[in-house]
Amino acid sequence: MKPIINNLLDLNEAFEAVKGQLFGPLDPALVRLKHKEIVQEAKEKREQDVDPRGRLSLMRDDLAERDRKDRDVHARTLTWLLANDRAYRQSHERAVASFTNAGNAIDRAIMAGEKALDKTRQQIDDYLRSTARLSDGRYVMIDQNGIYRDEAGGEISAEDVAEVDGKPIKAFKPYEVLDGRKTVVARDLAELRGWSVEVGDMHNRAADEESPASRQELDDMTERADDLEQSAMEKQQRFEAAPGYGSTQEADIEARGDVDIVSGATMAKPKI
Repeated sequence: MKPIINNLLDLNEAFEAVKGQLFGPLDPALVRLKHKEIVQEAKEKREQDVDPRGRLSLMRDDLAERDRKDRDVHARTLTWLLANDRAYRQSHERAVASFTNAGNAIDRAIMAGEKALDKTRQQIDDYLRSTARLSDGRYVMIDQNGIYRDEAGGEISAEDVAEVDGKPIKAFKPYEVLDGRKTVVARDLAELRGWSVEVGDMHNRAADEESPASRQELDDMTERADDLEQSAMEKQQRFEAAPGYGSTQEADIEARGDVDIVSGATMAKPKI
C-alpha cells in the first residue's frame, strides 16, 4: 500500500530520498527538510552554470545593482521635489543663482588680486634694483632713524655699508610699504580661493541627487553665498584702488613722497 503524505504529494523526489532511511511512520517534517536541501543544491548548481565565479561574485553583482536602484530612487526624489514642490523649487533656484553670482564675483576678485600682486612684485623688484647691494646679495636701504637695513629688515653694520660707499641708497619705508602690501594681497588671494572652493561645495550640495538639501539648508547656503559675493566685490575694489595697480612705474610711489634717495653711504651713517 502506497503511503499518502498529507499536503506533500508533490514532493516525490524528497520522499524517495528519505524513504529508505525511515523506520516506522513517515515524518512529514523530515521530508520537508530534505526537500529544502535538494532545492538549495539545485539552485547552487544552476548559479554555478550561469556564472562560474560563484555565489560571492553574484552577491557583489546584486549589491551593485541594489546601489544603482537606490541612486535612481534618490534621483527621482530630487526630481520630484523640483517638479512638485513649488516652495522648494524657488529656494533651489535662488540658491543656484546666488552660487553663480558669488562664484563670478570671486573669480573677478581673484583676477584683480593676481594683477595687483604681480604689479606689487614688479614695483618691489624695480625699487630694489635702484638701491645699493652688498657682495653677499643683500640690498642696502636706510630707515628714518638713519639705520641701514636689508630687504628683510635686518640691520647692516657700518663695516658692511662701507662696501657700497658712494652708491645710491634708497629709503627703507617705501620698500616696507610695498612688501606689506604684497603680504596683504597674497593673504586675500588665499582667502578668495578658499571661498571659491566653498561655493563649489555649495553647488555640489544643491545638486546632490542621493540626499537632496533641505529648504532651510538651501536658504542658509544662499545667505552665505550672498555674503561671499559682497566680500569678494569689496576685495576687488581694494585691489584695483591700490597705488600702482594700473602701472609698474616707480613714479607711482614717488608721487606720494615715499621715496627718499640718498646719494651715497657717506651722507647718512648708521647709528652705532
